[in-house]
Formats: sequence, C-alpha cells, structure tokens
Amino acid sequence: MATVIVQAVASLDGFIARPDDLPGPIFDWYEAGDVELRFNPDHVFHVSQPSADYLDHSQVRCQVIGRTLFDFVDGWGGLPIVGDHVFVVTHRDADEWRQRHPDAPYTFCTDGVEDAIRRATEHAGDGSVVVCAGEVGGQVVAAGLADELAIDLAPVFLGRGKKFLGSHTDELVLDDAHVVVQGERVLHLRYHLRG
Repeated sequence: MATVIVQAVASLDGFIARPDDLPGPIFDWYEAGDVELRFNPDHVFHVSQPSADYLDHSQVRCQVIGRTLFDFVDGWGGLPIVGDHVFVVTHRDADEWRQRHPDAPYTFCTDGVEDAIRRATEHAGDGSVVVCAGEVGGQVVAAGLADELAIDLAPVFLGRGKKFLGSHTDELVLDDAHVVVQGERVLHLRYHLRG
C-alpha cells in the first residue's frame, strides 16, 4: 500500500513561499553543496551529501499538486519533478497546456483531493506519493489521507507568505520526528501522523 507524504521546504515561521509564490531564500540549500542531484533533465541541484542521501526519491512514484503550483511552474514543462506521474487537483481544464505537452504524464483531477489521492495511491502501488504542502496538502491532512509530514526546514524567517498547511487551522500534535537529517542550510524532518 502506498505511503502518502505531505512535503515542502518551509521557513522557521512556517511559510513555504512568499505571498507572490516565490520561495526566496528557503531554497538556498538546493545550491549549498557539491553533490549533484538531478530531479529531471531540467532540474539539477547541488546539495550537501546528507541532503542527497535523504532525498533518495527511488520510492517516490508520483506527486499530487494543486493548480496554483501547477500554473506557477507551468507544470515543469511536462516533466515530473519527482516520480513518473503528476496528479493535479483542479477545478479548471488544462486543454491548452495539454496541447503543448500531449505526452506529459499528468492527470487532472476535478473531483477533489480524495479522488486525486485515490488515483495517486493506485498508481504508486507499494511506493510513495508526495503531496505538495499548501492548500492541497492541508486538505489532504484534514481529510485524514496523509501518512507522514516531511518538512525541509530552512534557517529563514519569511515573515509572511503561504502557510505549510494552507488555510488548515485545526490543532495538529505530532510525535517526535522519526527522521532528522542535518544538511547544509536545511534540516530535514519526517513525522508520522497519528492515526
């Protein structure tokens, strides 16, 4: 059965991006080391060895993202950033984008996060599904569909911006992190969600 992980890089004050969706200095760690990490042919980063070891995405089969991120990155040009498929939670068609990228392994899910997670977990089999934090990630957590939270904590205070769980406002108490890895300019944390 697939593991559903809500993940993002976050500032110390809990933001995953500035109000204009730009990550600012929270992404500095992607160029803070000498180990080349290739997410796809267009996305190559240079991270520290501990971060490279932590970010072994060999078990990640697919990703679930929201329409805001999809539009902001233009679907990464039709190349998934991790895994081999992307499921986009949306209420709008993407026909024009599909015409530009007809072979892109993207599925547009118009029936909400439950439908997207069902499709993604079926695709993933025994692998992992990474859900980008933010509004969609918050909805997945609120619906009880996530198994873990993964936070790549950057030593930055953004002051304002997009929150890790979007507008999800319920109290959430976690056990201690089951994975803690210190990288260069980042602290990688993984938490199990209480069932």
